Amino acid sequence: MVFEELEHTADILMKISAPTLTELFSESGFALSKTLYGNYSEEEPSQSFEIEAKGDDLCETVVNFLSELLFITETEYLVPQSFELEADEKSVFGKVSGVSFDRAKHAGGIEVKGISYSGLTLTKTDTGFELQIIFDI
Repeated sequence: MVFEELEHTADILMKISAPTLTELFSESGFALSKTLYGNYSEEEPSQSFEIEAKGDDLCETVVNFLSELLFITETEYLVPQSFELEADEKSVFGKVSGVSFDRAKHAGGIEVKGISYSGLTLTKTDTGFELQIIFDI
């Protein structure tokens, strides 16, 4: 996984790098999952949900995707383990798979209230894409 938490005064600021847009969406999903559930061991997924998000541009699509993922984790008690996605600048769709939340295994994270546009940067680099995004806690 290619993401790291950066210093931020009140929230969680993540820097996520990936060679393709599809991988950027997957890595951002893993970054959100790690924030929510801490360092959990990878388990064999036992449930899957369809996920889809759209936006007027790539930044809006990323925020909408992560907001939809946050909604699924909260309403379906899903701890994401894998992503099978198709993505372009204005849409992402596919499947997120994982396991049911178990307080004994998955309670090591931080509650995320939302995904912020504040401080959001997304750049094309020589090696792919780099995203900096804030998770509101």
